[in-house]
Amino acid sequence: MVPIRYWCMRLLRRRLPQGLVEKMLDLGVFLQPGLDTRAPAQSVRLLGEACARHGLSLEGARVCVVGYGGSFGIGLALLDAGARHVVLQDPFAPLRRARIRQLDAERLRRYFVRRDGAWHPDPARITIERRRLEELAREQPGQMDVVFSSSVLEHVDNVETLVGACAQLVRPGGLNLHAIDLRDHYFRYPFEMLCYSRQTWEEWLNTSNLNRWRYGDYRRAFERYFNRCDTIVTEALPAEFARTKARIRPEFLTGDDTVDNVGTIRIEARRVA
Repeated sequence: MVPIRYWCMRLLRRRLPQGLVEKMLDLGVFLQPGLDTRAPAQSVRLLGEACARHGLSLEGARVCVVGYGGSFGIGLALLDAGARHVVLQDPFAPLRRARIRQLDAERLRRYFVRRDGAWHPDPARITIERRRLEELAREQPGQMDVVFSSSVLEHVDNVETLVGACAQLVRPGGLNLHAIDLRDHYFRYPFEMLCYSRQTWEEWLNTSNLNRWRYGDYRRAFERYFNRCDTIVTEALPAEFARTKARIRPEFLTGDDTVDNVGTIRIEARRVA
């Protein structure tokens, strides 16, 4: 049975003016920004743990945060953790000024300068990058020790192109860590988006540019560019999947429920000689 509530919420979301959507994300009202914005210390803790697993460290590292979301909190947390330089890359997100105002001013003063009523980054420590990642990677190949994203890749149309840029940007032996949310972002129905044709999804229901890639799609994309690639399931949703399975379109099913019911994954990838 098609959940009418789902259609109503999706259609309502499509009609909201983008300016209102951005304001709701700023304030965390009904819509929540990504983990980098709302809980940057948690993101950095996960990143530090991943670096340690691979014999690396954030201490003295150059880190690029892909799709950072418009708040400086993730940059501050990385620099406080010992990173030498942080690149906050996002060609789309506006500055989350309400979120930035909530950050501790004393911490900001370590890495930013207050001028004309706004915080401006110290270019020796932090860079705000509005260009697409492919352009940045062409200009600075192999310049990053760590490339990181959280809940970004599921919103990207050209995933393989972006993964290729991530591989080009990181130095040999460096680390790519990407947390990816495979769930429908109307989280009450985590697999509902897989029940519709491409035309229906794109013309009526897709509100946050979800590409509907699955576990295997991401694994293959990363394995194309990296010779060491761990794809780790961080959440599986067997009960929710079982309730929806009969309606899911065949192109999203592999026949292995333990693969198809995956909700979130983490990919740790390296190019090692």
